[in-house]
Amino acid sequence: METYMILTSIGKDRPGIVDEVSAFLYERGANIEDSRMAVMGGQFVIMMLFSTRSEDAVTIRNGIAQLKHLGIDAYLHQAEEPSPSVESEALPLSLDVTAMDHPGIVQKIVHIFRINQVNIQSLQTRVISAPLSGTPLFNLNIEGSVPVSVSIAGFKKALEMAAAEMNVDLNFRS
Repeated sequence: METYMILTSIGKDRPGIVDEVSAFLYERGANIEDSRMAVMGGQFVIMMLFSTRSEDAVTIRNGIAQLKHLGIDAYLHQAEEPSPSVESEALPLSLDVTAMDHPGIVQKIVHIFRINQVNIQSLQTRVISAPLSGTPLFNLNIEGSVPVSVSIAGFKKALEMAAAEMNVDLNFRS
């Protein structure tokens, strides 16, 4: 029987960390199916969904401490079998937010998603320096699904009101 697990890990950024984590899983019979990885504050963060046979999952769980010897803190979480994201009762929404960096942008935007029952499927943020001035610019990208019972016009209007209040730019993508 196949089982699905999520491995989350973090270690000081350095060449080879992805190789070590992926080799650990491969050598124990796992197949990486979905992943997100990024450098954050000098640390390399990995999230991987993988599948494996039930008996190999036990071997992986028992051996996870081996990654600690490589300077990698790792944790396993049981997961469900991924299914195609066919949400006939929801419409996809992609949103980019750009602003001069200040606290509260993420919270205020995701709160509007929450009160409108819009599911966030992916969220990424990044602070970069403006080309000429070097001013910190905040970028937020959200992928979500809007239930058909929610007025997209009303949802967008709520986001636009919050954007005007926070002085941020919104870009809806299709």
